[in-house]
Amino acid sequence: MPFRKLTIALKPILWLCLIVTLPAIGAVPFSGEARQVLVWLAVAPVAVAIFGFLFLLFFDRDKLQSEDYQIRKRSIELIEQKGEAAVPADEIEAVLEAQLLPGASPEDVDA
Repeated sequence: MPFRKLTIALKPILWLCLIVTLPAIGAVPFSGEARQVLVWLAVAPVAVAIFGFLFLLFFDRDKLQSEDYQIRKRSIELIEQKGEAAVPADEIEAVLEAQLLPGASPEDVDA
């Protein structure tokens, strides 16, 4: 399976955890008097990420899904708003073809 870009609502805070927490943890043994400040600096982004995850888990689960999932779900919701009882097969194929990577065929989706 080729690499797919993952976009979720928590991605910025996870990057902040990586950028701030790892250097802060690495600097703790060499900090001397500033040890407590560095520990708080290392813990704060992780605590915010956990809080953000729990908030989204209980209040807006769709934000935890990938951007592709959100777009597909929204397109299906728009089709349902038109008042059609069932989604026509040609529209489903169009949504599937939009997901394909360049050069792939619809038969590759089943694999």
